Amino acid sequence: KLVRAARPVLDRLADQLADAPVTILLASQDATIVDRRAGQRSLLGRLDRAQVAPGFIFAEECAGTNGIGTALEERKAFRVRGEEHLLESLHPLACVGSPIVDPVSRAVTGIVDITCEVDDVNELMAPLVLSAVRDIEERLFALSARSEQNLLREYMRSKRRGHAAVVAMSRDTVIATPTVSRLMDSTDQMMIWDWISTHLAAKDEWEGPLRFAEGIDVRVHARRVGESTDPLSAIIELRPLASPAPPRPRARLAPAAPAGAAPATRIAGRSLAAHRLQDRVDEIAATVAPVLIVGESGVGKTHLARQIQRRWGPNAPVPSVDASTLTPSAVAELRARLSGSFACILEHLDEVPDDAVAPTRRLLDAAVELGAPVIATATSSTPDDLRHQVQTHVRRSVCIPPLRQRIEDLTDLARELLAAEFPDRPTPQLQPA
Repeated sequence: KLVRAARPVLDRLADQLADAPVTILLASQDATIVDRRAGQRSLLGRLDRAQVAPGFIFAEECAGTNGIGTALEERKAFRVRGEEHLLESLHPLACVGSPIVDPVSRAVTGIVDITCEVDDVNELMAPLVLSAVRDIEERLFALSARSEQNLLREYMRSKRRGHAAVVAMSRDTVIATPTVSRLMDSTDQMMIWDWISTHLAAKDEWEGPLRFAEGIDVRVHARRVGESTDPLSAIIELRPLASPAPPRPRARLAPAAPAGAAPATRIAGRSLAAHRLQDRVDEIAATVAPVLIVGESGVGKTHLARQIQRRWGPNAPVPSVDASTLTPSAVAELRARLSGSFACILEHLDEVPDDAVAPTRRLLDAAVELGAPVIATATSSTPDDLRHQVQTHVRRSVCIPPLRQRIEDLTDLARELLAAEFPDRPTPQLQPA
């Protein structure tokens, strides 16, 4: 967008300065030179030796004080002359640079710089740079206005076709029907933008499932508006998904939650991985019987175990036992207490000591026969040590994927953690930054 807006302005300026001992530089918002115009042969040779050429980065952290990087940092026109440059290779040069500010987003999108040798400095360099920057900013506004008009036009067409839940979205604009406004909040908007930025980077259309902050599952169809070279904007049509019917139980049904029991909570997150995990947990919670929860250390196995136990009821604390500390006598004590209503969480089942392996196997076999609400956790469902194989005595299992495979769940996880920290107050909201 910057190059398209700047090209005719730089063309005109290059024509005006064709015989002048100066060169015109255009740099991107990360201070990378993307265009270089005009300049006498001797000057261009000196610039090449100093690497003042397209592709080179002149951010302050890379090149110290200079007309591009420092103007970017200061967010205003900046002059540098001779030894004011940090790099010795730039000492023979003088320059004036000024940032280009996008009139819509107010973000710095680039830098215009005029550079010459120290002996050729002219007081007209600064006015020329500022004039060029104003012209480029006007063209940026015109490009933005045209893309927003196209986006609005496509939004109205989608509404007229009868779609009740439509969102028109660009980096600076969100237009939504009332139906969409009831489905999603500001964090959902950020999540949708990240989603389309990923999936429409190389495609014109994409469709897939998403989960909103309130646990609402939707199917999203997104299509790009405009050309692939234009700034990203898209029309998104949403269709809420009905909750799947619970499967037929394998053993006995989970009892209805008693009075005062905690209501069933959904797993935080709206990624496809979280969606599948919730479906599996719903299936498991419909039947009271031993369950193995598998996942990497710290992924939330015990947390999920307690969620499932609360859904089974009654709403009372469930004892947790570290299986890595079990002894044959401790397992025998658990076996003596075992019944169809005995609930416990066996953590680290894959770390049972050698002398407690056989008793633990018998304990789990008995729990399966009784349909006891026993939940075990482990980092692996199939340990390398074939002598153990304790986990295989639990017939039902669920695997929790690590967070790196469901980064889009971060917002919802943060919301849940904050809600736990402030139970008696409204949950604080995290801004995008």
